[in-house]
Amino acid sequence: MGLPESRLLLKLPLLTVEELTHEKRLIVHRGVFSAVCLVFYLPSGEEYFLTVRQYRTAASAVFYEHPAGMIEPSEDPIEGALRELAEETGWLLTKDDIIPLTPHSLYPSPAIWREEGYFFAARLQVPKPLIDSYQADPIRETKEEQLRLAAIPKEKLPQLTRNLQTIAHTFLYYAHFGAPDGKLPSLFG
Repeated sequence: MGLPESRLLLKLPLLTVEELTHEKRLIVHRGVFSAVCLVFYLPSGEEYFLTVRQYRTAASAVFYEHPAGMIEPSEDPIEGALRELAEETGWLLTKDDIIPLTPHSLYPSPAIWREEGYFFAARLQVPKPLIDSYQADPIRETKEEQLRLAAIPKEKLPQLTRNLQTIAHTFLYYAHFGAPDGKLPSLFG
C-alpha cells in the first residue's frame, strides 16, 4: 500500500491544511513547538512547577501550562525552548540548564495533526520567598499576550489543567527525575 495522495487546502504562516484523498481525512500542520517544564525545588524536597496561566479560547477555560511555543524557522528545539521560557516567564537559562525529556520529538495527535513537539525540563533550587512571590498572581506582559505566572505544587497541577500536553509533559518530567516522595501526582485529586 502506497502513501495516500494529498491536496493542499489552505496555507497560512502558522497553519497548513491538507486533505488526504485516499483516506478522506484532513491533516493540519501548525508547526513544531518546544516546551519547558521549569521546576523549583526547596532543600526539603518540595517541588513547584512554574506555570503560565492563560485563557484558551477553543476550550473557553483557563489552563495552567508549562511555558511553550512554536519554534522559529532559524531555531533548533533547545533555542526555541529557551526563547519561549524567557518570553513567557522572564527566566534566562542556557542550553546547559535544560535537558531533553525524550530523545526525539513527539506527535500529540498524529492521526490529524502533523504538529510535533520537543519536551525539556530545568530544575532550580530556590528560596521559599521566591516561590511565595509567584503566589501573588504576577502578570507577565509580552508583545503578544498577557500571561499570569504561578508556582504550583506537583499534587495540584493535574487538577488545575485539562491540557493533555501539560499533563503528559509533567509525567515525562517524573519519568526522567522521579518524584521526590516516590509518588506520582494523581490526575483525579
